[in-house]
Amino acid sequence: MVIKWMEKRWGSCTRNGKITLNTELVKAPKVCIEYVMVHELCHLVIRNHTKDFYDLQAKIFPDWQKWKEKLEKTLA
Repeated sequence: MVIKWMEKRWGSCTRNGKITLNTELVKAPKVCIEYVMVHELCHLVIRNHTKDFYDLQAKIFPDWQKWKEKLEKTLA
């Protein structure tokens, strides 16, 4: 895992499983950071943002949409 400033992303996951998180996340509520981490970890199982991806994310983090929205409002 790498933590660095990214202009347009909260996080990313490469094909070889390297997860990067944006340093700006330290300003966010803990639950928003957890949402980003779960999102990137889901990419280790399903690469693309398909229905299956979002179904998996919702299974692990049921109210993810609420926290995504809060993150975007908090750090806009």
